[in-house]
This record gives sequence, C-alpha cells and structure tokens, in this order.
Amino acid sequence: MSGVQSGTEGAVPLVARATRMLLSSDGSTTLLLEALLDTRLAVHVEDQSTVPVGQLPPTAVTALGLRPGAAAVRRASALLTPEGAVVSRNTVVFTAPPGGWSGSASDAAPLGKRLRQHGTRQHREILSSGAAVWPDHGERRCAYKEYVITCDDSARLYVREHFSPEYVHLPDGSPGFDPAGAGDLDPLRRAG
Repeated sequence: MSGVQSGTEGAVPLVARATRMLLSSDGSTTLLLEALLDTRLAVHVEDQSTVPVGQLPPTAVTALGLRPGAAAVRRASALLTPEGAVVSRNTVVFTAPPGGWSGSASDAAPLGKRLRQHGTRQHREILSSGAAVWPDHGERRCAYKEYVITCDDSARLYVREHFSPEYVHLPDGSPGFDPAGAGDLDPLRRAG
C-alpha cells in the first residue's frame, strides 16, 4: 500500500488513494476495511445507552432531526481484527433500530453487514470526512467519516467512524488534504 503509481506526473501514493476511496464511498465501510486488511472484523460495543439530545454530537442531532428534550441511543463501538486490534472507533446514534438489526449491544456483527444479511435496503449520505484526532487520549491524527444511513423502513442512523492510523494512513501531502487537519479531504463534504 505504500507504492506510487509510476509514469504519471504528480502521481498520488496508493496509500492516499486507498484512504480517499474509504472516505468517499457511500457503501459498507466494514467491507472496504476487510478488503483493505484481508481479514474479517467484528464489533465490540464499549458503551450503549439512551441519552438526552444535549449529550449527542450536534451533527447527529441535526442530521436525525432530533428536537430539544428528545433522547436517542448512543452506541460507542470498535471494529476489531481477530487478534483484537482496533481498526476503527465508531459512534452510532439512533432513536429506533431499523428492521433487520436488533440494536442490541450484544450483537457482534457490524451494522451494515447485519442489515445486508437481512435484506434491509439502505442509503448512505456522507456528511463529512477528513482528518481528526484519534480517540486514544493522545494527539495522533486519523482519518474520519460521518454519514447518515436511511433504511427502507425510514429508520435513520447517524454514524461517525475514526480510523486507526495504524491501518488507515492519512494522505499527507496529497492534493486537497490539509495536514494540519483543519479541513476535509473534500470541502464539499462538510456537514452543514
């Protein structure tokens, strides 16, 4: 993944291309990560509870159309390799689980794969993507993506994924990428 396409002026490193594909895809992130890492991933739910709107990310509140005084389920999870290494840390916010997914904290299948397994049609709208701080209480930078999943039964889920810098590398020096992390990989994808 560290190669550079040869024979092209201003070639973009393959690592940057893989990250850009991951962040711009409106399909299953888990399937892309599994293909990138050539391994199966499982979910470990770290915390799941119903919280008032004031404790939710503002982008989630806006994207889901939540009103003051409302509450929603906030689920914090990690995608893990079979060896237990963290590939991503994720936040999912929902008011009711869509058909085909119980919403249970004990379900170890990744959300998108569970929905697909039950034939639940879904549409993903990317709200923003770019660079953030990896949530390990350090200052390492990581790639992130946030989006809304709308299912065929009208259930909506907000998802924010932070990708481990050990597995998903930031495309430093790539066109359109701010290495200071102030901007998105694509300014048009910023949440409104």
